[in-house]
Amino acid sequence: MKKILLISDTHLENRIFKNIVQRHFDSDYFIHCGDSSLSFNDPLLQGFITVHGNHDEDPRFDYDRFIKIENRRIFITHGQLYKVYDSYDLLYEKALKMKCDLVFHGHTHIPTVEKKGSVLFINPGSGMFNRGSYGFGTYAIVTINKDQVEVHFYHHETHEQVDNIVLPDGKAMLSELRALQKRR
Repeated sequence: MKKILLISDTHLENRIFKNIVQRHFDSDYFIHCGDSSLSFNDPLLQGFITVHGNHDEDPRFDYDRFIKIENRRIFITHGQLYKVYDSYDLLYEKALKMKCDLVFHGHTHIPTVEKKGSVLFINPGSGMFNRGSYGFGTYAIVTINKDQVEVHFYHHETHEQVDNIVLPDGKAMLSELRALQKRR
């Protein structure tokens, strides 16, 4: 069984970022889905698998990363290049092409877990703030145990599990945003 700390969109809120990392120091993997706004070699990112977000300026970050944990192939990206506000269509095509069954991304500041076909999409939300009615940031803990994937979301400061608050709100917000995008 492997524990993954999944975070995104911390945007220089380094005190929050550091506290989350210290809280989950026992994780097997540390993944940042972009928009840390830190430099590639910043000590806060040491040990992290990190991708380039639309607010990251250091060109040494990769836009896409692929890893394997247990028997899962995972595609990691920020999401801006795959138009995640519109749909998961482009990300889904990329995941299938790369034979990945998990996709970790950020960008929207909306915590989500969504399955499309054989691919599970996970967005931890923003470690600083989310686009939701509840007014706090989130991160996710993903546990992979062979064929089982478990995802839980946590408050960025209290570290309380908040799945029942953020997931319904996030699903509604993402649906609204995608409907607006289709009308344009």
